[in-house]
Amino acid sequence: MRVFIQTQGLNLSREDSEHIRQRLRQLLGRFGDKAIGASVHLKDINGPRGGIDKDCQLVIELEDTTAVVHDRGSQIRALVDRALHRAAHTISKQIERIRERPLRAPHLGKGRTPGRNRRMERAFQAVNALPDPS
Repeated sequence: MRVFIQTQGLNLSREDSEHIRQRLRQLLGRFGDKAIGASVHLKDINGPRGGIDKDCQLVIELEDTTAVVHDRGSQIRALVDRALHRAAHTISKQIERIRERPLRAPHLGKGRTPGRNRRMERAFQAVNALPDPS
């Protein structure tokens, strides 16, 4: 599984990078072989002025579904942890919906009903059962 971290306008420390990778692997490990990868895009919106100015976009890819989470905050680790928590919840809900999706009845064709199909079958058999006129 691949883990991709991209920053824009931020100097991400080695400790923060390792923390993010560890948390991503932990999250993806919950989903086993279905996990394809994840990408984290961190951006400092207004530069050195401070405040709630860090933006995080987290994309988690599984075989069955993909979750995209956006969040903003002032502390990188707290921001990423919150986004990962939300992504885990979102993916769990999506997987639950996929499992609960009802199976569809087989399609009988346009305007066809089982009774009509039986009548058509009987008519076909009757025509084929007639003796050859030659």
